[in-house]
Amino acid sequence: MTTSIPFSQFEPNLYEAKYWQWDNPARVVVGTGSVEKVGREAVRLLGSSGKKVLIVTDKGVSKVGLIDKVKPYLDKEDLNVTVYDELTAEPSMDSMSACVKFARDGNYNLIVGVGGGASMDTAKVAAGLLTNPGPLEQYATPVEDRFKYRAAPKILIPTTAGTGSETSNMAVIIEKQSMYKTWIASSAMLADVAIVDPLMTLGLPPKQTAATAMDALGHNGEGYICSEANPISDGQAVMAIELIAQFGRRAYHKPEDLEARLNVAMAAMLGGIVIAYPWIGGPAILGHCVAEALGPKFNIPHGSAVGLCLPYIMEYNLPNCIPKLKRFAQAMGEDVHGISDRRAAEKAVEAVVDISKDVELPLTLKEWNVPQDYLPQFAEYLVKDRQFMYNLPRYNPRRLTLENITDFLYKLYDGRILT
Repeated sequence: MTTSIPFSQFEPNLYEAKYWQWDNPARVVVGTGSVEKVGREAVRLLGSSGKKVLIVTDKGVSKVGLIDKVKPYLDKEDLNVTVYDELTAEPSMDSMSACVKFARDGNYNLIVGVGGGASMDTAKVAAGLLTNPGPLEQYATPVEDRFKYRAAPKILIPTTAGTGSETSNMAVIIEKQSMYKTWIASSAMLADVAIVDPLMTLGLPPKQTAATAMDALGHNGEGYICSEANPISDGQAVMAIELIAQFGRRAYHKPEDLEARLNVAMAAMLGGIVIAYPWIGGPAILGHCVAEALGPKFNIPHGSAVGLCLPYIMEYNLPNCIPKLKRFAQAMGEDVHGISDRRAAEKAVEAVVDISKDVELPLTLKEWNVPQDYLPQFAEYLVKDRQFMYNLPRYNPRRLTLENITDFLYKLYDGRILT
């Protein structure tokens, strides 16, 4: 017979109550042809509140005809649709602010973001500031949610498979002065509907396909080894890592492979969910901390910067997350039978290097023309300043020191890994 122990008999110092709380997009629609649902979803969200819809995108997305795969389904519902495609390639403060002004001046009722991370993040910000007063700068702080009112309804439709912005609660912004990235983290940034249709990614150039897939691997991989990760996020992160390992190369080398496109898109979508969990924090570990600083400053596309950093930050953190990296290796398809846990963890690092090489992405800062003499000052900035913006002491498995971060950056510069 089993005897239960009353809760009151637990010593306070032996039991600490802990719970997790999070928000997700209200609705996610995934599958081939799912973009056809955008009109009906827009009508459902609008109700009787109006018919003015603003599509937020960039000229590249417009030029290749992807808006023509969305707008007709909105027109069919007799909605008043305007396309705003004046965005810059990266989400700058000025570009976002101009879109916010356009949305406010037009008094739009619903925002539809179509594109990569910059387009979707701008759509999120525009929807949030349609109902919240003041300039964008007032809200662009990663440490405080300053939104007081519910955002205008928004639908997000990715045309890349990487950022996961369609399911995350964040919007990334490039600061004017430093050219480093900051962000907004708020439930106001969550989509009311996310539509993930692999048909919308078919025209993506191979290099962008590779970079965005590595971005998705970075979101899930960093989220998985985050110090405060738990089984809720781990299950999704590991599944997404497996999907990238199985389908990332296929999506790059056979761009018309719709099965590969769908599975990589699902990995990206899962990554957006994973990084939105409060205990993951962004993902607030070293990879994104470095990539989101170096990328804008040296014109490295975000996905390429994240993919570049990923194996190095895995090696850097290996001493304090060997069991996690062993499971990471298995998710990447590595055979870890009969070897030590540490060797298995090293195989995870090697597997990420292998997939980066197979999709032909650079693996050194030198290849991106980052000046070597910049590294000492950047190391000091990371240790004394930027790590606290990302709360690395809480989330990153290994403690940062000026010595170990300087060594890490020089390895990242010239490609020394597992040496």
